[in-house]
Amino acid sequence: MHKVFINNKPLIFENIYGDLKATNGNLLILSESSFTIDDILHRIETENIPGIIYLSVTPDQTWTDFTSRFVLVEAAGGVVRNELGEVLTIYRRKFWDLPKGKLDFNESPESAAVREVKEECGLKNIEMDAFLTKTFHIYTEKKKNVLKKTHWFTMTSDSKQRLLPQEEEDIEKVEWMNKEKIIDKFYPKTYHSIAEVLEKYFAKLETVEKT
Repeated sequence: MHKVFINNKPLIFENIYGDLKATNGNLLILSESSFTIDDILHRIETENIPGIIYLSVTPDQTWTDFTSRFVLVEAAGGVVRNELGEVLTIYRRKFWDLPKGKLDFNESPESAAVREVKEECGLKNIEMDAFLTKTFHIYTEKKKNVLKKTHWFTMTSDSKQRLLPQEEEDIEKVEWMNKEKIIDKFYPKTYHSIAEVLEKYFAKLETVEKT
């Protein structure tokens, strides 16, 4: 399964002969036998629909054909946890988000993730934990269609450090949030891709705590 977000809506590529992995029953299910990639792009960009599951005989090849239409940009970010179990969040351009940013030339995703968290939040001491997941979303920049691939990592830090929002990146607030506050305050004003990152983080945390 491959997933990309377009206008905050998921477009999911799945095998037409397999069991559907996507569980959202509100998504439209369309097949490549009836709809081209241009068709589904037009529908997801112009229609008031929650998203699309696109069924293909060869979903990996269809995904490759789809991504070839865009300029690939790689980024990295972190889900940072402190000793109180709180998660580091940022508020930027009227949305809650997680610290992340583009990779510099010849920079590894791990190094970029740590650097971006430090720069955007003002932290000095961060410990890298492990790879969590990756997300894809599409946007337009300088008349180019861009596919951003973001590598996400779990990290740890401590709550005693001073938080300093990076104003030149339009970050207004940096805040530690517990799970309850994330559900009540963060989720209602964030992007669907970011919500999925945190959902995977909490699911992984619960798995670790049970073992």
